[in-house]
Amino acid sequence: MRDDCITVLLGLPELRVKGEEETDHWIGVQVEYRVREVPCPWCGEMTGRVHSRRTQMKRDMRLWRKPVYLELCKRRFRCRVCGRVFSEPDPVCGMRKRTSGRFRSHLGREALEQPVRQVARKEGVGETLVRGCVTEEARMLLGTAASPEAPQVLGLDEFSIRKGQIYDTAIVDLERKAVIGVVSGRRQQEVADFFTALSNADRARVVVMDMHEPFRQAVALCLPRAKVVVDKFHVLSHVHRALDQVRTGIEPRQGKRGELYRARYLLLKARERLTPPQRTTLMALLGRYPQLHRAWLLKEWFRDWYRGTGRAAAEVALAQWEASVRNQGPVSFKALFPMLRLWREEILNYFDYPYTNGFLEGKNNRIKVIKRTAYGYRNPQNFRQRIMLTNRQEAQPIAA
Repeated sequence: MRDDCITVLLGLPELRVKGEEETDHWIGVQVEYRVREVPCPWCGEMTGRVHSRRTQMKRDMRLWRKPVYLELCKRRFRCRVCGRVFSEPDPVCGMRKRTSGRFRSHLGREALEQPVRQVARKEGVGETLVRGCVTEEARMLLGTAASPEAPQVLGLDEFSIRKGQIYDTAIVDLERKAVIGVVSGRRQQEVADFFTALSNADRARVVVMDMHEPFRQAVALCLPRAKVVVDKFHVLSHVHRALDQVRTGIEPRQGKRGELYRARYLLLKARERLTPPQRTTLMALLGRYPQLHRAWLLKEWFRDWYRGTGRAAAEVALAQWEASVRNQGPVSFKALFPMLRLWREEILNYFDYPYTNGFLEGKNNRIKVIKRTAYGYRNPQNFRQRIMLTNRQEAQPIAA
């Protein structure tokens, strides 16, 4: 027996340590369960009659940076009453498991912060095991709560799982700033199914979204008391696109060599955020291109419109903006009229309910980071699960 070693607590009180062995690469511990008698699963009678023994290798947590293997002496008992033979329970690892429960929980927690492949290589296990541990840990963390209660202010926005192929919809509580669900797809029925499952759906009074018709239909079908508000940043993005079309129409052949191409971000920048040198440069540029100057003024006019107060005044101001575009152009801004006609009520609702999807857009950026960290997800369900877990971690209170 070695006399230059120390005893370390295994941390598994259910097991009795019978011996140990340490090499340069691993640590082996011979263990067996302490209980002498176990209940028969068939008749319920307690029995301590051992029928046979066999050794099973179980992987456990690392110790001193070495993997630990539990050499479990697994017993089979014969019931004295019914005579049937059965294996003793294995609460440390679980039925037909080759790893301890605490090791699987460790793998799951590690894989929530790191790519699955990286965790598998570090611990010397298979990627399939790590994925299963993530799912197991996710179920425990997320729980099995039924349908969430409908918040008063919801936000909807789609994001891509696979660019141009698979899209999902994130649904958030804008007041609590929390994701309450990730819907598979972006069609009316898929979103409506989620709304139908919400408890106390009549609480919802505002739904903020982009101009996606299936979303509007789902809200009208399932949340009849809620007002739809078109996110103002989506509306402004259409206005910015119209301005950019004017710019590209002025110098279509110069490409990246043209001065207007170099000034494309300067044109879209908010007027109040321009530095004095930027303002001087922009004014000189607009002085050389009257048509572009006209488009830039319309863009700023529309941005100022969103700062107004009161729905009645907003309706009048929007009609004036449209009349100016109708009389003087440019053509690319006239292309905005169908959007403003089809979504006019929802756009004007912003002045009654000034909510935006700014939080949700930031969450979408976090979703993209999750996808890049794992180099993409082949299983969409795993991706949705990871999004909900990340949301749960961000919602945890910070300890004092």
